Amino acid sequence: MDSSGSDGRPRSDYAPSSIDHLTDAQLVQAIVQGRKTYRGRRIAFGDHNICRVDETTVAKYSGCPEDYITQPSEALTLDLVFRCTTIPVPRVRRVVNETEGRSTLTWIVMDYIPGRQLSVVWPTMSVEERLCVVFTLRDYVRQLRGIRHPRAAVPGPVSSGNDALRCTSPVFGKVIEQRGPFASYAELSAWFDHAQRVVTRNLNAKKHPQPVSFDAMMGTSSLVLCHQDLNMRNIIVGDDGRLWLVDWAWAGFYPPWFEYIAMKEQSENEETVTGRNEPFWDLMIPFICGTFYREEEWMNRSVNDALDYRFESTP
Repeated sequence: MDSSGSDGRPRSDYAPSSIDHLTDAQLVQAIVQGRKTYRGRRIAFGDHNICRVDETTVAKYSGCPEDYITQPSEALTLDLVFRCTTIPVPRVRRVVNETEGRSTLTWIVMDYIPGRQLSVVWPTMSVEERLCVVFTLRDYVRQLRGIRHPRAAVPGPVSSGNDALRCTSPVFGKVIEQRGPFASYAELSAWFDHAQRVVTRNLNAKKHPQPVSFDAMMGTSSLVLCHQDLNMRNIIVGDDGRLWLVDWAWAGFYPPWFEYIAMKEQSENEETVTGRNEPFWDLMIPFICGTFYREEEWMNRSVNDALDYRFESTP
């Protein structure tokens, strides 16, 4: 994905950027120089794959597979959210490749967002300010679920093509986070049912009740765009007063309850990373994402014991 037109000039719906005049080769050199110039100047906690290009621009390393390396899913998702919602997200300026020996590094070049991570600001916020954050995030989730896109019929990351891509989600487990690819909702459903069979076959079936199928529990709900990494470190309280969402690497089209379970998983991870419990934040997750208690119970009872097993995506 590229924010410039076919003639190389910046898109008309984007404000001018400091890197618009650079060719791709010059931009790669600017990234290399930026890594030296800004060495030691942290952007935020957990920014190991991000570097400053200049005072207004950053570059993020994309780990996309080579088969869609020219249009990384995260860049496509950011552009989709920017065009279809009012959610503040960094604007993607360009995607460029840097060659290092036999390897190719793909960089998503985007705007730098001045502000502080919510994880830093949250402890100093009043109850009213925290509730304002919660209501804002609830609106953001609703906007994401309202996006209509041709890829919405295919579980997984946003892509410019028709091929199904491997899904990455905290819902799949902590040891093996990638599953699929799934070409349809039916294939995703079949995978979860297969996971249940692994449980009953390999893990002392006497402890597990008669399996309930994925479709019987979840129905055939449509897939919606999920961020899947809504933790306080990926929410920026901007200097402009707005709440920005960053790090869309795990985003994709999934059942709506994925966002709920993913947010709970990421909250647990956040507590481990920061060493701080946030019970009010945990309490607000169902309000932000919707209540999916049945789905959560089903996952905990029927599937979670099998998620770390290496079994095939289809029965």
